[in-house]
Amino acid sequence: MTFSMLFGLFLAIFFIAFRMISKYRYATMNELNNRQNELETRHQSLRDQKRDLERDLVNKEQALASLRSSQGDIRGITVADLEAAEADENEKIGRYLLNQGKITREQHDRALKKMEILKMDYIGVCMALGFIDLETGRQAEKAGKLSSPSL
Repeated sequence: MTFSMLFGLFLAIFFIAFRMISKYRYATMNELNNRQNELETRHQSLRDQKRDLERDLVNKEQALASLRSSQGDIRGITVADLEAAEADENEKIGRYLLNQGKITREQHDRALKKMEILKMDYIGVCMALGFIDLETGRQAEKAGKLSSPSL
């Protein structure tokens, strides 16, 4: 009887150990599967982001090439142009912003048209339309005052 009891005890310990090992293995496998799914999802989102960035890069390179090819038609603005006695303060500021590359010619024309509608000055319209930020507006205002002849 001691042998059968010893054998039964051994068998019980074996099944308990086997069950604990199996539970640990299943828990580990589930955790690893969850981690794998998480990483696959992240990998897919990063691939999508990379594809979008590559598409943006191509679009921006095309736009840059287009600007470079059409640059021959754009007249360069010099410091002498800024210092010229112009009748309109807004034109001075517009030329400064164009020369600095802060706005495009189309944005400049659009701002001039919107000035009448919005009843604002040139810098205010450019900021309202989101063409420039506050700091750029201050710099343009300073440049406009510096280029004005002193009285």
